[in-house]
Parts: sequence; structure tokens; C-alpha cells
Amino acid sequence: MDKNREGSVRALMEEMFNIQVKSTRFMKLLTHDQDISENLVLLLLKLKLFGFLTITQISDEFLLTPGAATNMCDKLEQLNFIERIRLQEDRRVVRVTLTKKGERKVDEIFLGFSVEQLETITRSLSEINHLFGNIEGTI
Repeated sequence: MDKNREGSVRALMEEMFNIQVKSTRFMKLLTHDQDISENLVLLLLKLKLFGFLTITQISDEFLLTPGAATNMCDKLEQLNFIERIRLQEDRRVVRVTLTKKGERKVDEIFLGFSVEQLETITRSLSEINHLFGNIEGTI
């Protein structure tokens, strides 16, 4: 490998590592004073974004078995952050959705940030996501 390419690859690897470390630190910052795990917080955030998810969708999103996804939901249900709703037209389908308490929990996670901070973080993450989307199209 020539020196220029080697330097570019090394710089890319360092930036990838730094993004991963900082992303982990950001999640810890969001969840440090929460009484639930990071994965449970992420599930609450997903439910806030999508309105509801099924156990199958949760297991797919988190790369878990349906049993492990059910276990996550059991914990959040015991805290009254989520509820399970069976569809009338197909009682086998169970939708998981936030309760009012769950909605408040999600809202309080971001209270420590100003609107300006939230907008700056969003712009930066959006740009990174856009760049990764462009890369995916070339592979």
C-alpha cells in the first residue's frame, strides 16, 4: 500500500473509532441518571419515533430473539413506561406503545440540552448519516 493510501486508511480508522467512542459516551450522558439500561432507553426513543412497534420489529431492530425483546418489554411494562395492545382484527398481533409516563420519561432525557445544542447535534449526525448513505450506495 502506498504512503498516501496508508495515511488515508489510518485517518479513516481513527475517525471511525472516535465516532464510536463518542457515540457511546453520548448515550451514557443521556442515560447516566436514568434508572434503566441504555438499550431500554433506546427502545423508548424508538417507540417515541414510530408510535408503536411489534415484538418482531423490536427483535429485528435490536438484533435480539423475540424472547429477549419480550423481556425488554416486560421490564418497561413493570415501570409503566409502555403498554401492549392487542389488535381487535388479529389478537395474535401485539403492539408495544409508550404510556404517558413513558412519554414523560423520553422528554426528560433531553431536558439537559438547550435547543441550540440539540440542533447542532442533529445537524452533525444528519451529515454523518448522509455521508454513510452515499458510501453504502457505492459498495
